[in-house]
Amino acid sequence: MAYVADNSFMGMTSPMQGHRSRFQMTRYFGAVNMYTALIDYRKYFFIKPVSLAFRAYHYGRYGFDKGADLISPLYLGYPWLIRGYENISFIGNNYSVEEGSFNISHLSGSRIAVGNIELRVPLTGPERIAPIKSKYFLTDINLFFDAGLAWNSDSDISLDWTPETFDERIPVYSAGISARLNLMGVIVFEPYLAVPFQNGGFDNISFGFNLIPGW
Repeated sequence: MAYVADNSFMGMTSPMQGHRSRFQMTRYFGAVNMYTALIDYRKYFFIKPVSLAFRAYHYGRYGFDKGADLISPLYLGYPWLIRGYENISFIGNNYSVEEGSFNISHLSGSRIAVGNIELRVPLTGPERIAPIKSKYFLTDINLFFDAGLAWNSDSDISLDWTPETFDERIPVYSAGISARLNLMGVIVFEPYLAVPFQNGGFDNISFGFNLIPGW
């Protein structure tokens, strides 16, 4: 069961003005016996010639057993949620599994929450909204800040910048710049550079890309 609203105006690669939202509850029966809840709210402000975009997102599994032994945990580190956390491993770097250090388990859980802010600046496209006129290359430059938290129902949650124990769950943050390119109206390609503050910061700047329109 879901309630969906959308009065947004689409730009060249992502919404520019208005809002979009989805509030959803799902019931699972059988070997996995649980509820899931989704809250996804997005707000856009067009301040010519730029747009300011906000997103608040939560997805969680609730109920008596949550199917923890049968289904994979939710993962926070996908680049369409939080950019910059792809380069995490248990061995081979300084950001692995030492006691009290940040590690990949901090990105997994039965519940996740995400917050995003973007400043979207048109670069090439129609003359009335982009400084560089083009009929075929539609691009935006974006400054972003991403934040998120993954946890389980019994997790020890802290707002510290770094975890004090291996099992402590903390929010993670990243900031950076990206470019969204609308390729002939078929697909939106987003390369980005992100600083993952809990995964090495400026010493571990991450390059990646998304293949979806801006949220």
